[in-house]
Amino acid sequence: MTISNSGRGRGDRRGRSLATAALLAVAACSTTELLEVNTPDIITTDKVTSAAGAQAQRVAAIGLFNNFVNAGVNLVLTSAILSDEAFVARNGTEHLDRRSLNNTQFPATSPWSPFGSALNGSVRAVRGLNAYPPTPASAKATQVGQLYVLQGLIYVMMAETYCNGVPVSKFTDENPSTTVLSTAQLYARSLAAFDSALGILSTSAADQPFRNAARVGKGRMYVDINQYDRAAAVVAAGGDGAGSLAVPTSFVLNAEYALSTTRNGVFDWMSDTKNFGAADREGGNGLDFVSSKDPRVRVDGTRLGAGQDGTLTPLFSQYPAGNSPTPVATGIEARMIEAENFLKLGDIANFLATLNAARTTVTGLAPLVDPGTAVARVDMLFRERAFWMYFTAHRLGDLRRLVRQYGRAANSVFPTGAYFKGGVYGSDVVLVPSQTETNNPEWPAPAGRTEACTDRNP
Repeated sequence: MTISNSGRGRGDRRGRSLATAALLAVAACSTTELLEVNTPDIITTDKVTSAAGAQAQRVAAIGLFNNFVNAGVNLVLTSAILSDEAFVARNGTEHLDRRSLNNTQFPATSPWSPFGSALNGSVRAVRGLNAYPPTPASAKATQVGQLYVLQGLIYVMMAETYCNGVPVSKFTDENPSTTVLSTAQLYARSLAAFDSALGILSTSAADQPFRNAARVGKGRMYVDINQYDRAAAVVAAGGDGAGSLAVPTSFVLNAEYALSTTRNGVFDWMSDTKNFGAADREGGNGLDFVSSKDPRVRVDGTRLGAGQDGTLTPLFSQYPAGNSPTPVATGIEARMIEAENFLKLGDIANFLATLNAARTTVTGLAPLVDPGTAVARVDMLFRERAFWMYFTAHRLGDLRRLVRQYGRAANSVFPTGAYFKGGVYGSDVVLVPSQTETNNPEWPAPAGRTEACTDRNP
């Protein structure tokens, strides 16, 4: 679909530009230096014939990961629209917001291609660094370990948001092909990537942020597959070997953006051009992200501006500028993982203590008290997760978990009923690959369908 300049955010153009953004704490090169590197989005293996080429490929891979997360119309934004974090203020995009997804139309089509580019980029970069390692030798462990962390996060995000049975590249530049992976297989690949990261990263100060990120990502994956004890263990003290400390609550690993190159897509599409808005109590079941005035959610419901379709949208400031970073792994998430395990164990005292210890890090958050019932405690946990990890591509996965792991009906957790722009909400709970992927002979759509998902269950 062609998008007019009047309706598209600048991030849609810049998200496809040179891959120049980077994550925090990249060894042997400052963030500023990486943001100044000019390198193509895709550098195939045959083009890498030196250590300098391998470094260009590595920087490109980091940029492609950042694009996938939150540049242009991205995974963060589309998953927010399908869940209860965002609504659409642009004509023609209602299908995604209304949970009646059309994978032939914008914006549902947008995050699919960046997924493949990010995953291929990281795999190619690891190959390049193995063939042409940097100096000193310790830099290779840091750089390859970081790329494995990114691979793990890509796989787990896709498993949380997409349908069961998606085509994934076999990463052979000489003879490109794909294989269809189930959701379970995506999780298995994420686990292998995180373990690879932990196996190669040292315990040096340069490597520790990536070790923490791998542990949080691994815990996230374990929560998704219903193994709460393992999830809590990996982020807690001793979870990174005997004597290791818990992932610090203050830990944050960000995907980074820049004003001049790859901009923060949520800022571009919500704050700058108001194509989408911050949802509040959407479809009856949605959380009160705006009206609660929770300090963890930066949205001003008293200040409104007209969206592209004239709909009044609250002033969204969660990402206040085009270069605002997006958290991809945090110590707060580690605490939420631990709290969920305490809840599963029936240890309500430690469940509340863990939630409240996290809340002390933000001014204006009063301590929580036991709501008294099992159902209300689950509601409390998922509300805390939603507000802590607002607009970071966690909410859709959590709504699916409420259905899959906690036995709740989809229409009791997803927006439902009458849709504010007419009609009613549908039943979709996952994203699906773009219809263009059905041109892939290894993922042909059955007659009458525009996708070849194995199923679209939670």
